[in-house]
Amino acid sequence: MDILVIIISILLVLITVGTAVGIFIRRTIHKSVDELDERKTSLLNRNMSDEIAKVKKLRMSGETEQKFEAWRKDWDEIIESILPSIEEQLIDIEELAGKYRIRKAKEQLSWVENRLITVEQQLDIMVEDIDRLVSAEQKNRAEISSIKEMYQELSSELLKRRGSYGEVIRELDNEMQENKEALTSFEESTENGSYLQARKQLIEIKERLTTLNEQMDRIPFLLVQARTTLPGELRNLQIGIKQMEDDGYHLGSFSFDTKIDHFQSELERAGAALKELKVTEANTILETIQQETEQMYETLEDEVSFKNKLQSKLPVLREKVADASDQMQKLLHETTHVQKSYLIAKEETQLQTALQKDLRQSQSQLNVIVDVTENQKQTFSSIYEMAEKWLEQMESLSNGIKESIERLQRLRKEEIKAQEKVNQLREVLLETKRIVYKSNLPGVPVSHLESLDQAEGKLTEAKEALSQLPLEMNEVEDLVSEAGTEIEENAKEITQMVETAKLAEHSIQYSNRFRGQSETVREALNEAEEAFLRYEYDLALDLVQKAVSKYEPDLINKVTRHMSA
Repeated sequence: MDILVIIISILLVLITVGTAVGIFIRRTIHKSVDELDERKTSLLNRNMSDEIAKVKKLRMSGETEQKFEAWRKDWDEIIESILPSIEEQLIDIEELAGKYRIRKAKEQLSWVENRLITVEQQLDIMVEDIDRLVSAEQKNRAEISSIKEMYQELSSELLKRRGSYGEVIRELDNEMQENKEALTSFEESTENGSYLQARKQLIEIKERLTTLNEQMDRIPFLLVQARTTLPGELRNLQIGIKQMEDDGYHLGSFSFDTKIDHFQSELERAGAALKELKVTEANTILETIQQETEQMYETLEDEVSFKNKLQSKLPVLREKVADASDQMQKLLHETTHVQKSYLIAKEETQLQTALQKDLRQSQSQLNVIVDVTENQKQTFSSIYEMAEKWLEQMESLSNGIKESIERLQRLRKEEIKAQEKVNQLREVLLETKRIVYKSNLPGVPVSHLESLDQAEGKLTEAKEALSQLPLEMNEVEDLVSEAGTEIEENAKEITQMVETAKLAEHSIQYSNRFRGQSETVREALNEAEEAFLRYEYDLALDLVQKAVSKYEPDLINKVTRHMSA
């Protein structure tokens, strides 16, 4: 009995839930139907009749008449057939929803929505096409007068300046005739109601007339360039080249004749392009010829300029090599003189040999430059480039000779400097010995004496090296440097040793007042004195500090102040 109650309860719940879901879905479908109905009504209310009526103001023939009838037919079909059919479909959908045939209702909703989208797009395209047709007619009507006026102006210009167009006049006449025929075709298209085709024709006519206007402005100048100006410049260029070659200029390497022949062929090609109204192509050809012709003139002018520069520069070149030769003789003389007193490094000798070789090569190169200049065996621009490069090399060579002379002259300065350093070190060594002698110490540790002897030996080696001939300055400088290091370090160590010994001595004397304090203090002070007498001054100072640290913790500072007083 309980199970039956449970089953019945579940069924009731399911029925309730199913009914609620069904009601919700029905409401959703009814809402979608309302929305689609609003879109249908919006389409029905679109003012398409007025849009289509705009076409009636145009010439109703040909293409325009066909389009008008097609648009009117499509609109009639939409309002008389398609939209009423959609209305019936929407009613059927509501009935299906009322019978809970939800799947079928949703399928019908999807079909209706797609059908409405198709109609909306169809009407949008229709409006765009109408606007395009009406706009084409308006633009054609607004522009045709100015285009016809442009055509008349070009016709008059062509008639007045026929003589300036030469052999191109026939092609210009043909172009004008084609434009005239295009205007006639435009009028026929307009008369037949083909406004879109007429629009396309008018745009093309305008572009052609604009291009023709620009061409007619440029053609007379380009014809003069191609037939008169540039041929004349090329002839003058040939005459100038021939005259310069007769004067001895070497111009063969520039291939001027080949270039001029090519330019003459290009002039013919430019003329042919003008006959076909290929004005841009002809202009490019002529500009290239003009630019390269100017460049050829500049090359010839440069040759004359370089020749004049070379003629004024040759004396300078000869003077440069003469100065370098004088400097080389000075270097060799200085070397001979220096070798009597100094040993010259192998690297320096090798460098001088290389400098002599470079000088001989520079002299040979100058002879070549002079020969090709005076006998005109090369272009003067290439000779001038050789001369400039030669000057750079000569500058480097001269600097090398001067630097070598300076290095030789520095040897004497380095000798004097080394001798002064030896004298200075000798004074340091003597002062160190005086410090030891005046200190009245019981003795000097053996290590310090040995270091002092070794330092003195190094100084003696340096003095002997300075007295030998020829001097080997690198060796002398090394010995002086070694002696300096040892003597200065030794002087520093001995000075420190003397100061420590004096401090230890005074500290022991001061601490003797504490001998009676204890046997330990007395023995420690005795050990300090013994260390002092053994020349172990650092140990003596350490022992005395430890012996009296209990009674005089600041011993060193107090003794130091006492010694300074």
